[in-house]
Amino acid sequence: MSGYDSLGVGEEHLRRVDELKRGQDAFERRTDYALSDLRSKLSDIKETVERLEDGERSVARRFDTVETDLQEAKETAEARSDELEQSISATDARLERLATRVGALERHLRQAEGAVVVDLDVDRGGKLRSLGLAVENGLAAEEALLSAHQRNVLQLQITHYQQARQALTQHRATVREAAVVLASTAAGDPRRKKAEQAFTKAATEAQKGQENIGMLAKSAQDARAKQAADNARRAKAAAVIEAGERAHTQLRVRLRSRLSDALTGTDLLPLWFTTALGPMAPPRRAEDWLETALDVLSYRVTYQVTDPVLALGSAPDASRAPHRAARFKGLKRDLRNWG
Repeated sequence: MSGYDSLGVGEEHLRRVDELKRGQDAFERRTDYALSDLRSKLSDIKETVERLEDGERSVARRFDTVETDLQEAKETAEARSDELEQSISATDARLERLATRVGALERHLRQAEGAVVVDLDVDRGGKLRSLGLAVENGLAAEEALLSAHQRNVLQLQITHYQQARQALTQHRATVREAAVVLASTAAGDPRRKKAEQAFTKAATEAQKGQENIGMLAKSAQDARAKQAADNARRAKAAAVIEAGERAHTQLRVRLRSRLSDALTGTDLLPLWFTTALGPMAPPRRAEDWLETALDVLSYRVTYQVTDPVLALGSAPDASRAPHRAARFKGLKRDLRNWG
């Protein structure tokens, strides 16, 4: 007989004790497995953290290297910028000295015996001035007309009125059609509800349209009157504008030919020309330079400017000659690019 039997423990109690022991053993095994797995994962995490720390240190080293390289590049760029500024200053100084020498040489040449200066202002018979005045008259006639934008605004006012009239007519027709349905249907007719809704909406829109149509009609009437007046001015000014355009082409052709001969010849250019535009066209933007020079020549022959030093002469009185004053201002601004 076992010790348990001697203690009077029954078989049922023995079986339960064995089950508890087996359960405890199984729990201890699962716990050991879980702890082992946890230790493995902790080890993996530690290795990952160490790798990240190594990567962070590597990135920090690379950042320090890049920062050092950038600082060195900045210092190099600043040094080269200083060198470039010094070089530009030296070049400007040399150009200024060269310009002074060229100016002195030019004055010497002008004073030399037999020196010939091209007369770019000569206008035998006043033909060039006549062409310039024709151009001025054409421009003045064109400026008195409405611009394309202004005419579009007038047409838009007329269109708004026409659209409003059409909408009002449509709303009134809808009101009449709905009224016929309402007058000819009983209260339970399915068409009646739809007609009531159409009648209410159209009547409201018709009321709004009626309130606005008068103002729109007045605007359209004024717009038509302005259009008619502008059309009459256009018909009257058409010949003057066309003559101005022809004169502009002829004047530019003659002045271009004269300037081309002067630039390719051996005679000296006028002082007013070289002071304002320099002795020749720059390698770049030569066409822009030429157009400005032609504008100046056209201005001088048109307004008979003969000042030997100032390309445009004295500033005109804007109150007495507004168009000439506007041309003077624009040319003075353009000459800043070349003088």
